[in-house]
Amino acid sequence: MCVKEGSCCGANSLRVLHLTHTDIESDSRILKEMLCLVTSGYELSGAGVMLEEGARKSEIDFAAKLRAIKLITRKWYFLPRTLRHVASLCELAVKMLPFSIKQKPHVVHCHDTLVLPIGYIVKLLTKAQLVYDAHELESNRNGLTPIQSRLTLWLEKLLWRSIDALIVVSPSIEAWYQRKLGHKLSAVVMNAPLFAINGVNRSTYLHDKFSIPTEKKIFIYVGIFGPGRGIELIAEVFTHPTVCSHVVFLGYGEYANELKRLESLHPNLHVHQAVAHSQVVPIVMSADFGLCLVQNVSLSDYFCLPNKLFEYCFSGVPVLASDFPDIRAVVDAYGVGECCSLDIASIRKAVNDLSLGGKTFKFSNLESLTWQAQEKKLVDLYQRLLFI
Repeated sequence: MCVKEGSCCGANSLRVLHLTHTDIESDSRILKEMLCLVTSGYELSGAGVMLEEGARKSEIDFAAKLRAIKLITRKWYFLPRTLRHVASLCELAVKMLPFSIKQKPHVVHCHDTLVLPIGYIVKLLTKAQLVYDAHELESNRNGLTPIQSRLTLWLEKLLWRSIDALIVVSPSIEAWYQRKLGHKLSAVVMNAPLFAINGVNRSTYLHDKFSIPTEKKIFIYVGIFGPGRGIELIAEVFTHPTVCSHVVFLGYGEYANELKRLESLHPNLHVHQAVAHSQVVPIVMSADFGLCLVQNVSLSDYFCLPNKLFEYCFSGVPVLASDFPDIRAVVDAYGVGECCSLDIASIRKAVNDLSLGGKTFKFSNLESLTWQAQEKKLVDLYQRLLFI
């Protein structure tokens, strides 16, 4: 991605500063939101962290001032995980604050809880409005220790009155925050891909790349190879002798080596390297079904609407998904697939039933799920926030 230093707007435009503990250039949600605001006439800047986790840089290009911060404390593995997070927060604040204050923002847009205290300080010093963009249900998500969970919720409660607007990724998460922490100006901005609906153009890409016979059905998993994402369940299902369809894992993560080991043993299991976000939907189009089997390892997961769900929808690929409330609501409302229980027998039966064919999925008008529809909600929130 080529990010230009400088302003895309006039000197009198409203300035928005995005803060995150991730790498902005590989975080598709943040980039899409920034691009939306640039297009709407705001002047954008952002501060994030240099990360080397295997994600591909985005090809989205827009004018903004971006700062990538290198955190030494992230590699202080001699500290317990919670203390390492605290150390990282302190280092992040010391390195992020000077740049942030210099931008003199009208709005500080904080992505997730870790940068929320920094956003609060910037708000105090610049009189900016504070937007809290919770990419998950932050205090009850996969990977947090009980101490981290309690600290996250405590921090949210402490700063809640100073937050001027809330952005969440699903209706159930919005309802949880409004019920548990109090009413707040809010919007549900779902993590749909930046993709134009111009009809589905099927290809044989995956069949060709992995030499899969044309008569075999292909299921695809898109995302991080990590705990709580159904990776082990999917692998166990597709390595069973009664399953003849193929599965492709597209992404990166800590389970990559194990998946590659299984790939060498099972001819119907394949691993595809991570690709840029713009390439995901075209690749998914060459599959027959998408897998969105998120496990109920946290309340955030139970209430989630994963990016992969929308990538499958806009690829015209029916999805086999977890039977969770928000996921089922989308699957049922738009006729984009079916849900199943998260046990091996149920998943295996669903995979084999889908492989046999005969089921049709209506794929009703997906307009309200598009990123274009999410952009409108984001811009509307900003207009209400700033009384434009």
